[in-house]
Amino acid sequence: MLARAHWGHGLGSEAAREVLRHAFETLALEQVTAEAAARNFASLRILAKLGFKHIESFIDESDGERCERFALDGDIGS
Repeated sequence: MLARAHWGHGLGSEAAREVLRHAFETLALEQVTAEAAARNFASLRILAKLGFKHIESFIDESDGERCERFALDGDIGS
């Protein structure tokens, strides 16, 4: 989570790119998955910008929130 004062400055995108770099280059993962609340448009935009593909919609049983699940393959993410 990022404090509201820091929203819209590209920090989320930058952090996500570094996580993906580490996942694919250092850990040699074949795929990374991500989940975001359907109402979190900023996170959904970041995932789309990074090339994640939508897998499914689901309801988070812990809080009843509608969420989206995405995946990014290593050959695309690198």
